Amino acid sequence: MAIMAVVITTTIVMFGERQHYLRESTETILVSQALWNEAEIWRRIGWAQLDSQTPGFQSDTALLQSLKPFGTEIKVEPAKDDPRVKSVTLTVRWEQDPKLKTYRREAHLSVLRADTGGSGLW
Repeated sequence: MAIMAVVITTTIVMFGERQHYLRESTETILVSQALWNEAEIWRRIGWAQLDSQTPGFQSDTALLQSLKPFGTEIKVEPAKDDPRVKSVTLTVRWEQDPKLKTYRREAHLSVLRADTGGSGLW
């Protein structure tokens, strides 16, 4: 009876952990897709117009609805060593802690944009 109790308890714990990892993996895939979708929009924005854009996502974030509440942010910063390079950092935050009013999880995608003199190239 004791052996059966250990086996059943272990199986239940493993199932719970599997569900947790599956949920985290699904969330990571959704966030990664949203970041790449947004990166494609920012790739097409002209280098000179990067600073004048609103700091939120311009792409459709409908695929992130299952992560509500979530937050998005975009920062455009000049590179420290070269004024012809700007860093565009896309951020998604989710899994909000209501007590601390912070997010437990976040993902970033940073891309360097260079002034190539051409159109919307990275």
